[in-house]
Amino acid sequence: MAFTLFVACLQFYTARAGATLINIGLGGSPKITSGDGASFTDLNGTVLQGQTLSLDFSLSNGKFVRLFSITSNTFDIQITLQTNGSGQLGFLDGTGYLVDSQGISIPGFGVTGSASGNDLLTILLFPLLKDKNGTPNDDLSRPLDFFGVHFDLTLPNNPSVAITGSNFALSSDPGAPFGVGPGVPRDIVPDSGSTLLFLTLSVLPLVAFLHLICRLTPSRRNAVNLRSVIH
Repeated sequence: MAFTLFVACLQFYTARAGATLINIGLGGSPKITSGDGASFTDLNGTVLQGQTLSLDFSLSNGKFVRLFSITSNTFDIQITLQTNGSGQLGFLDGTGYLVDSQGISIPGFGVTGSASGNDLLTILLFPLLKDKNGTPNDDLSRPLDFFGVHFDLTLPNNPSVAITGSNFALSSDPGAPFGVGPGVPRDIVPDSGSTLLFLTLSVLPLVAFLHLICRLTPSRRNAVNLRSVIH
């Protein structure tokens, strides 16, 4: 926890000592969508030796993501690592947080879920949740813009396995989009029926856990973990 609090005070793009900067290109803007992402190769060749990786994901070319009032509370940022392994590889462990235009962390609760199966390792950050039961973080007002994401990831210890590819993805529920700017609307609000639906979903037990499982293909639902860490 002390380490996470310390790096949160540093500048995201230039002053975060020891972090690997990874630029993510989300294509053209503006766009309103419920899913977006890009692949990256910065971690290719990394052997799984139980080490911790400090990763700064920066949205390139002046892009930012806007979370609207209508955006699902279970909006997530997903990092998937492709490996040359098979079967159970262990779990990714770690925390994450959003970063604003000045490179400062946006306060949150660091709710993460991880999955492992076949040749993949996946971790998801749910920045709009307060705990692993799916309680919304009402302290984060929307619309909310972020310009990057920081992850501190601990890899499983499996020295015979290496990373061969990686993917960064953003996802919200259908009908509950987010925006990729510049040029997106200031906000999009749900109608009264949608508001009732989202309030109902936000109090369902383990909604984030179920959300994670549903986003994995059946062959990759071998194992899942859900964690909550306040930063």
